[in-house]
Amino acid sequence: MTEESQASVARRAVFLVGGYERNDSAGFFRRIGREMARFSACWGVAARMEEPVPAPGGIAATARVHYHGADGDCVSDLTFLSFDDLVKRDGSRPFVVRLWVYLISFLDYVFSGTMFRFFGTNWRFALYFLYPAVALMAFAGAGCFVYRLVRFAGFPGSMIVAVLVGMLVAYAAGRFIGRRYFVFHLMDLWSFSREHLRGRRPDMDLRLDAWSRLIDERLRDGRYDEVLLVGHSTGGALILDVAHLLAERLTGEGRAVDFTLLTVGSTSLKVCLHPAAVRARQRLENLSRFPALRWTEFQALTDIINFYKCDPYRLAGLTHQRKDAFPRMFQVRFREMLVSESYKRIKRNFFRVHYQFISANSRRYFYDFFLICCGTQRLEEVGPGSAPAIALVAEQTKVEA
Repeated sequence: MTEESQASVARRAVFLVGGYERNDSAGFFRRIGREMARFSACWGVAARMEEPVPAPGGIAATARVHYHGADGDCVSDLTFLSFDDLVKRDGSRPFVVRLWVYLISFLDYVFSGTMFRFFGTNWRFALYFLYPAVALMAFAGAGCFVYRLVRFAGFPGSMIVAVLVGMLVAYAAGRFIGRRYFVFHLMDLWSFSREHLRGRRPDMDLRLDAWSRLIDERLRDGRYDEVLLVGHSTGGALILDVAHLLAERLTGEGRAVDFTLLTVGSTSLKVCLHPAAVRARQRLENLSRFPALRWTEFQALTDIINFYKCDPYRLAGLTHQRKDAFPRMFQVRFREMLVSESYKRIKRNFFRVHYQFISANSRRYFYDFFLICCGTQRLEEVGPGSAPAIALVAEQTKVEA
């Protein structure tokens, strides 16, 4: 093994914030356990995950992953930072309340010009933004059509019957189609996003502060060779908040701000493109002032729930004086990460495609979420122009043989 291919990470800490979803830490780690087997088979490594240990208050859980490959050994403490309880609380409100809050949020995004900024940066994401509103109009339209149809019959009492039947059809469409295709969940997502960017979610602010304290406590003994703060989907915006709070905490304690940000399939611009997101932009600008803090973002065209080929820092209207890229941006191709049968199976399911960012590959590729979080190579060394450390070792072994 050459000096360049020697294992550079023997111990790693990973803190991950996922999207706005009801999946708790137990569900997350069950999924990770299943994906771990595919990851091991893809790269010919041994990866074993211990039972996750919940943090006090249920705000997180940590599972230790033991990695052994031709490139060396690594132990990674993988922590899932959960806020599923807040998501469930949002979804438990009366439907009338959820609908009203969503309509306010939708109009806010439209009249603030944010929706048009979505179209200007990435029209595919803009269509994703419109999806719940279009679906609601379709449900209402189906009810109106049935109302007119029954009303046209003109029998005694047809108006009352038409109203009742029309409402029933709209309700049925929403219940069976809306729930199945996450229309109501996405209503809550956009309501949450608006409230958070305007600083009107004290419950989320408390959670972010609690996460930053937890990470600070884990890092006190300095045992880790690499510390990754990872954000996926909505978590791509929330992890920037966590990074800011952690950096402020470390600075206040006189400790070095030295960790790495990783955003994958991120939707942080749905926050930063809004003119009211002053706090989010200030926090993001502050992060660029720590030279030892690195940031890498991976994007994909196939995934409509991310801002493909969009620089989240520049498009937030910010500039920095750093000599390095902030963030480093890479575009990935899911077609090259998966065997053809798997890719064909998921490519038309845009939610499943979105989750490929944090799923295992079935083909070897420069971007592999599990290799980044569990393997021996530092994130700074990952890129389309360089092969993973384990691939370099395998190639050298062939040459030596």
